[in-house]
Amino acid sequence: MTRRFWLRCFAWTLGCLAWHSHLSRADQEQATLNELLRSKLKCRRPVEFAYINLVTQNVDQGFLPPALVLSMMKWACERSAKEVEAGRRKTDIPFPYFQEGLHRRAAEIGVDLPPFSG
Repeated sequence: MTRRFWLRCFAWTLGCLAWHSHLSRADQEQATLNELLRSKLKCRRPVEFAYINLVTQNVDQGFLPPALVLSMMKWACERSAKEVEAGRRKTDIPFPYFQEGLHRRAAEIGVDLPPFSG
């Protein structure tokens, strides 16, 4: 066994360890549903943060399907952007659309959420 062989083995082992640590770090950096909703919906007030906590609590308990919440988040962001483009609103804050839309969709499946409270 030559020195070159051992050097290659060492370099290969370091490469594998670096790749494995990169994969484990990527798993830890995954945002939770609560964090995702807070950032995408641009929450600002304590009432909005409390509403997001209520929604994620209902998802965790199984009352609300995560797909419904994520689709409403996407719809609210798109709707808010369209309102700004049309000139009907000055700011791009999707939270009010999300809250009212989710209230209506959740009522259809029997989950009671508070309506939009400006």
